[in-house]
Amino acid sequence: MFLKRIREERIILFTTLLLLCFGLVMVYSASSVLALRKYGDAAYFLKRQAVWAGGGLLAMAALRKLDYKKLRIFLLPLLLLCFILLVLALVGPEVNGARRWIRLAGQSFQPSEFTKPVLFTFVAASLSKRADRLQDFWFGVGPYLLLSGTLVLLIVLEPDLGTAALICAVVLSMLYVGGARPAHLLWLVLSSLPVLYLQLFRVGYRKSRMASFINPWADPSGSGFQTIQSFLAFGGGGITGLGLGESRQKLLFLPEPHNDFIFSVIGEEFGLVGALLVAALFSIFTFFGLRLALRCRDGFSKLAVFSLTLMIGLQALVNMGVATGLFPNKGMPLPFASAGGSSVFVSLISVGIILGIARSEKKYEAQDSDLPSMAAR
Repeated sequence: MFLKRIREERIILFTTLLLLCFGLVMVYSASSVLALRKYGDAAYFLKRQAVWAGGGLLAMAALRKLDYKKLRIFLLPLLLLCFILLVLALVGPEVNGARRWIRLAGQSFQPSEFTKPVLFTFVAASLSKRADRLQDFWFGVGPYLLLSGTLVLLIVLEPDLGTAALICAVVLSMLYVGGARPAHLLWLVLSSLPVLYLQLFRVGYRKSRMASFINPWADPSGSGFQTIQSFLAFGGGGITGLGLGESRQKLLFLPEPHNDFIFSVIGEEFGLVGALLVAALFSIFTFFGLRLALRCRDGFSKLAVFSLTLMIGLQALVNMGVATGLFPNKGMPLPFASAGGSSVFVSLISVGIILGIARSEKKYEAQDSDLPSMAAR
C-alpha cells in the first residue's frame, strides 16, 4: 500500500539529484591527483563536469515543463541532425584510436550519446502509431531495423561496440513491448550472433579484452591490468571503505578512475556498503521508471519512458558489471556519476523527458477526472 501512494516522478527526480551530487563529489575525489599532474589544477575535471551538469539540469527543467505531445514535432529533425553528426565524427580527427567526438566552441561531445534518447523517443512515437503493423516482419519490424541499423553501423565504425549493443538491446525491447512477434525478435537475435562473434573474437583489441575477462591474470600488465586494479580497489575498500578521498588505486594505478572505473573508486572509498547503496539507487530509479511506464495511458508515453529508463538502467548495470569483473571490459560511463560531459548531459535530458511525460500524464488525468462533474453541470 505504501508503494502505491508514492508518485514515481518524485522518486526518479530525487534519485537523479542524489546520484548527480554524489557523482560530482566522486569525480573530484577520483580525478584530483590525475588532474593536478596533467593540468596543474586538481579541480579540472570537476569544473568541466559541473558545467555540463549545470547545463543538463537547465535542460531537464525545461523538458519537464514541455508537453510530450509537442515533443514529437522535434524528433525527426533531431534524428536527422544526429545522423549528420555521426557522419561528421567519422570524418573528424582520431583520438586514442577512435573517431567518436566532435569539438565545438572549445568543448568536445559524443554524437552517439545524443543519438540514444533521440532515436528511442522517435521509435516510441512511431510505434505508437504503427503498433497494428508489427505482426508483419518486413513492413512492421523492418523499417525500425533499417533506421536503427543505419545509426548503429555508424557507431560501430567509430568504433563503439558497447553503445551500439546498448541501442540494439533497447530497440529490440521496445519492439517486443510494442507488440512484435517474439519469434521474429528471436530470429533477429540468433542471426546477429555470428556478427557479434566476429566483432568480439576477430578484432584484435576486443579479442584480448575477452581473454582478459576470462583470466585477467594471464596478462596482468597488459589487457588484464584494468580489471586487476579494479579488483584491488574493491578488495582494499572492504566492507566500509577507506574513507572519502583515501583511495590508493586512483593514484595513477587504476586507468580512467574518474570515468569508466569510478565505481571501483566508490567501492574502495566507501566499501561494499557504499557500492551496494549506489547499485540500490539505480535499482530504485529503474523500478519506479518502469512503474511509471506501466501507468502511462498512451503508447508513446509508455514506450518513451520505458526505453529511457531501460537505457540508464542497462548502462549502469554494464558499468558496474565491468568494474566488478562480471562483464568484459567496455568503456561505458556510469550515468550521472562518471566524468564525461555528453554522458551526464544526455542522462539528465532523458530524465527531463521522463518527468515531462509524467507531468503531462497528471494533467490529462486531472482533465479526465473533471469531465463527469462538468457533464453533470
